[in-house]
Amino acid sequence: MPLERLAYVSHSTEPAESLMSVSDILEQSVRNNRGNNITGALAFTPSRFAQVLEGSHGSLDVLLLKLAMDPRHHDMIVVDRLPIERRLFNDWAMIAPVFTPHGRARLATLVAGETPSMSALTELIFEMVGEQDASTNTP
Repeated sequence: MPLERLAYVSHSTEPAESLMSVSDILEQSVRNNRGNNITGALAFTPSRFAQVLEGSHGSLDVLLLKLAMDPRHHDMIVVDRLPIERRLFNDWAMIAPVFTPHGRARLATLVAGETPSMSALTELIFEMVGEQDASTNTP
């Protein structure tokens, strides 16, 4: 089955200040994404959400319809959607890495415009996952 990757940005309706403030979104995403063979990552600033999602064309279309009706955000814009050979987020139904202060500042700059680069967003997410992994593996 052919796969696609898409990225979107949106405005949050409530301030998203910490992982705790988006924990319900993460729990629901993991549960729903596992059932629909979707993988991806969530990044957020206090006022914006950004997600990179991977799955089949049909499963991503259904998810986009659900996301468009979700009252936790508005003004959702798909910034990129393209066919892919393999998943980058293969191990994660949904990951939301902890961003360093510098990473948060870079994310805020990246999503300040309406059409951030999906590759820049993906690269930043993986950088933050790497820093998180490094800090948890430090004795």
